[in-house]
Amino acid sequence: MKYTITGLVALIAIAVILFGFKETAKDVVTNKRNIIGVFEPVAVIELFTSQGCSSCPSADKLLSKTIHNSIGKKIFALSYHVDYWNRLGWADPFSNAAFSKRQNDYVASLNINGAYTPQIVVNGSREFVGSDKNALSSSLGNALAEKTETSFSGLEVLQEKQNLVRVKYKLEGNYSGTTINFALVSLSETTQIKRGENEGLTLTNENIVRQLVTQKPNEKGEVTFAISPVPAVGNAAIIIFIQRQNGLKIIGAAMAKI
Repeated sequence: MKYTITGLVALIAIAVILFGFKETAKDVVTNKRNIIGVFEPVAVIELFTSQGCSSCPSADKLLSKTIHNSIGKKIFALSYHVDYWNRLGWADPFSNAAFSKRQNDYVASLNINGAYTPQIVVNGSREFVGSDKNALSSSLGNALAEKTETSFSGLEVLQEKQNLVRVKYKLEGNYSGTTINFALVSLSETTQIKRGENEGLTLTNENIVRQLVTQKPNEKGEVTFAISPVPAVGNAAIIIFIQRQNGLKIIGAAMAKI
């Protein structure tokens, strides 16, 4: 009888262990949003530039080269044209005070002396002069070596009318304490500069942010852009990225062309 009870206790112990393992495995799946660093790495490049800045064309060219060399990689480039150089004689047609404010948010978050152009910020956590090829290469390498906390399991862009675009997304992972950003970009624009520091130059800028919408993330959601002005057919895209509210680190991104 003693042997039988001992055997029964052993069987119960094995059952408890197996049940516990099953529940643990279940928790890994159902509580995936609580796991840090489980998704494929991404790198989001944010260039703050201006057509009125004589130092910016070299950074614009570096960004363009990076875009073309990053096809097939999870590298997402955004070109924000700030407005504070418009006083130098050329009003950048793509400039926006909201983009200058975004840059100043990074100035505060990264604890640097002040805003300047050209400036690049990678994944919201490292900044440097926008024409610094080595710094960009190093930053991209570091970003693509670190798995992210979120991932877009679905991203759909619908152009319902000529001047109306609707973006639908599905999100998974740990997105608590974050914001989700939707950037409507022109893939390429060429401008003849008639005044200012770059007078006489013809500049080509890529992935120019035309509108930026920020909202709280959900497991699934959508945002609608009324496009004005309307980028040419085949010359627009949506870049969507998740950013922590504290520290502004970017932890997930995706892109879809329109």
